[in-house]
Amino acid sequence: MIGIYFSGTGNTKHCVEKLVKLLDASAQSFPLEHTEMIQILTKHDIIVLGYPTQFSNAPIIVRDFIKNHSSLWNGKKVF
Repeated sequence: MIGIYFSGTGNTKHCVEKLVKLLDASAQSFPLEHTEMIQILTKHDIIVLGYPTQFSNAPIIVRDFIKNHSSLWNGKKVF
């Protein structure tokens, strides 16, 4: 299990880190902008993804990351 987040103010980071630790005490969380995010995601089958909503949508950076790396999500459970 891995937690990834996009957080402008730190609130989403806090929530994702707390949730991931409750689900799996040994799991780690990383910002979406982490330089090795693609390599990190390929190693995990369960992903907790957190981001703030903007006008009831995901921020553009999150939508672009998901769309541009669509093969990363195949066969994974994303919450």
